[in-house]
Amino acid sequence: MSIFSLTGTPGAAITTYLADTKNEQTQANKWVNTNPQVKADIAYFKTQAPKLTSADALMKDYRSLKVVLGAFNVSDLLTSPALTKQLLTQDPTSSSSTVRKIGNPSYQIFANAFSQFKNNPLGDSGGVTSIVNSYAENNFEAAQNTQTPGMQNALTFTRTASQFKTITALMTSTSALPVVVAQTGITFVTYGNMSYDQQVSFLTKNVKLTDFQNPAKVTKMAENYLIKAVQSPTDWAATTADTNTVLSLFGGSSSTSILSLFGSSGTSSGSTDPVLSLFA
Repeated sequence: MSIFSLTGTPGAAITTYLADTKNEQTQANKWVNTNPQVKADIAYFKTQAPKLTSADALMKDYRSLKVVLGAFNVSDLLTSPALTKQLLTQDPTSSSSTVRKIGNPSYQIFANAFSQFKNNPLGDSGGVTSIVNSYAENNFEAAQNTQTPGMQNALTFTRTASQFKTITALMTSTSALPVVVAQTGITFVTYGNMSYDQQVSFLTKNVKLTDFQNPAKVTKMAENYLIKAVQSPTDWAATTADTNTVLSLFGGSSSTSILSLFGSSGTSSGSTDPVLSLFA
């Protein structure tokens, strides 16, 4: 079966999922050659990366910034320049830093990678390659989702599950959260209608975070989610149009997003792409 074919049944979705997870980076690299825009973005970024030696330089180069944020699965930061600059320039180890206050694992990994540009991952070929590979992989997953509802969430969750050590951290991930809720017996729509406090209580009682350290259990969770997502995409935030905001994650009836506390809003999801293995 082609990795680009439409997979609209649970059985076909799981077959595609297992094929993708077997060697996702290879699949992603092949896919890049079929997407002129992503291929061009990568080529541009490779030529610009050596010139990006400061936070200001990176933020002034929108196209390169798009690749970098996409690699770390924090593309929502494109619409939050003030927050992006804080993550790039503040000490990520400080308890008073914005990233520590937000508690989003993806933001923390991004901030750690650059560490006020003391550890500039754009300054060597290995770092640039890792960012490019991660950007390709994340875009490949998004493309797969247009063929199979829920595939992006399933693939991202499989790669990132082990990073979630707390319920609060889990709740910041728009990709992992629907997969986890699918294991609890309620729909993601029902979950979204709960208040923030109800969500925390529900997840605390029904989610065993230690299971996320077990690859076999993580795979089963992803497969279970896909079965449900393919049959009822809108119930499981499984289509591109269903991308959740941080506001919805922190309680369907809430009027304040956690990111609004820092002058920003948007979506996020965790990632343990090749880039993260180097800089986490």
